[in-house]
Amino acid sequence: MRTIYENYRGFKICKQESTYQAINTDRIVFTQWPLSEVLDSIDTYVDLSEFQSSKDTQSGLPQN
Repeated sequence: MRTIYENYRGFKICKQESTYQAINTDRIVFTQWPLSEVLDSIDTYVDLSEFQSSKDTQSGLPQN
């Protein structure tokens, strides 16, 4: 397994055979080909997480 990015928006991205794998500290894993799809998936995940976090903060409701 070869490391491509050590820290791309909190994910370590490695190339394993014919796929790319992205793993973060919470053990969320994306495995796809090509690399652009992995990066798009990470961007979408992070953007949605940030949006949900800001939405929860604005509502004043506790997070479950």
